Amino acid sequence: MFTKEDEIWNRAALDGGGQNPSEGDVNLASALLLHSLAMNGGVLHALQVLTDQQRVAAMVGFRYFGFYKVADLLSEPFSDTDEDEERLEDTYSQEIPLDEVLFNAFCAKLATDSQAFAA
Repeated sequence: MFTKEDEIWNRAALDGGGQNPSEGDVNLASALLLHSLAMNGGVLHALQVLTDQQRVAAMVGFRYFGFYKVADLLSEPFSDTDEDEERLEDTYSQEIPLDEVLFNAFCAKLATDSQAFAA
């Protein structure tokens, strides 16, 4: 049996927030899109494959959940160099070293603003 948190998280991760997403669903789905790419191929890879619209949506999503440094990092210019890759990875992993960090931020937001997520 899944918890409400699990259902919302899975809907964001697997279904882009669902058919009628609320603000929180959209922000979670956007953050998770970048996060999943970053965890599998690195932050630089994620930034290279996302569209500009997806990148901006991820920035908004990370800000929504309180990850301001990550959002700022995503707004900075980058190049395909070892130095930039290391900078991106270091900053991202300092802020979100594990999936649980993002999950806990989502749970905290859900606890304080449950109306921001579709039922």
